[in-house]
Amino acid sequence: MQNFDIMEDLPPSATGSPVLGPMTTAIHNITARNLHEIQTATPDDRQFLRQWRRQLQDCMSSQHVHMLQFLTSGPVTDISGSSSEAATAAADLQKRCTDVLNRYSRPTWSFTSNIADLNLSRDMSGTYADLERDLGVSVDSLRETQKKAIRLYVNSAVALGLTEARLEEKLKRYETMAKRVNDIMFLEPTPELEAMTEVAGRYLHSVLNKISLQEDYEEMVAQSKRFAALKGVMSLMQVQRGAAPTCTICMHKEVSMTVTPCGHTFCDECCRTQMTACYICRLQIRDRVRLFFS
Repeated sequence: MQNFDIMEDLPPSATGSPVLGPMTTAIHNITARNLHEIQTATPDDRQFLRQWRRQLQDCMSSQHVHMLQFLTSGPVTDISGSSSEAATAAADLQKRCTDVLNRYSRPTWSFTSNIADLNLSRDMSGTYADLERDLGVSVDSLRETQKKAIRLYVNSAVALGLTEARLEEKLKRYETMAKRVNDIMFLEPTPELEAMTEVAGRYLHSVLNKISLQEDYEEMVAQSKRFAALKGVMSLMQVQRGAAPTCTICMHKEVSMTVTPCGHTFCDECCRTQMTACYICRLQIRDRVRLFFS
């Protein structure tokens, strides 16, 4: 019995895998090439857009160089020449300006970062010269005068507080002496008590001479005048105020207390040094109240 391979005798199309003939293959290839030629012959608008965008980018880069050149560190470069050195310098300048723009436009830039790539103006000599011409006095002299005024103002406040404290102490001693004299006046009169009158009188006279109020009172008035005059000078210097008010006595601590009934405010230490009268208006102090600004 003979075995016949039937598949070998069938045509290619009968095997289930169609095979393109020479004509079909040729037409497909010619069609693909024709479509390619058509696409090549048609203007590519995308190429125009790419060129246009590149021109805009070059224009912006040139503007960045023009606008940021004065802020970049390094010598100012003349890029108007046509030599290779000028082209190299122009490229270096453009790179430095682009780096500055990219670095300082980042949201993550820190204020404490290194600024060696910047050319920042720090010279104040011209500004001081202009101010000296406008003020008629050097800025250094004006600064020293302001410092001296602040020291005098603080010292005046301290001296006023000490003078007031001395006056209050003498008043307390006088009131104590007067109370004791009043107690003696109502003692039972006897010959022995009458004999003590002259001696007691001399004793009271000597004690009251030591409690003389005139000198301390006049000193308090003089210090009050000095303090008021300096306070007017200091008020002119307080142009800018912070969020929390500054004590008008010491000029460096924050306000935290007020006195009643006048309502003037002070820091803790300056409020404690005021014995009976307000430093500002000299009104009698009735109470002290803590203030809160938050």
